[in-house]
Amino acid sequence: MGASAWSVRGRFDGDPEAALDAMKARVFEEGDYLWEEDELGRPDSIEELYEIESVQESGTHSVLDVHEFISATGEDDFGTIRPLTDAELAAAFGTEEPSVSGFDELDKAGQLPYGRRPRWSANCALLYENDVAVELAIWGVSGD
Repeated sequence: MGASAWSVRGRFDGDPEAALDAMKARVFEEGDYLWEEDELGRPDSIEELYEIESVQESGTHSVLDVHEFISATGEDDFGTIRPLTDAELAAAFGTEEPSVSGFDELDKAGQLPYGRRPRWSANCALLYENDVAVELAIWGVSGD
């Protein structure tokens, strides 16, 4: 199948872990992830999804494949989510406080900064309205 780039964004209330959990729940509920096991039927929970061998090997090509936030200067690894540095934000978005619409424009144009991140890892950025962080965006590349 190969690797796939993906992105998701969701409400941010000050807790990145809670935002990640909510995004994962939404992606799972909407079925917005790679599912190649049609004969099995979709699992009833994220936990069941993670138990399926093909998911363990090939992933879901979605936010469901990442789970751990690291620092902006941390080393990317399997399943990590690294925020962009201020310099990376400015280079990608023209500001250190990107807007929801600014993120959507780059995403739609296929110009999100993926850099040289390893597969099965992601970047994240807070998205702002009127100088207030209102959403968290997470984007990455996963798959076999």
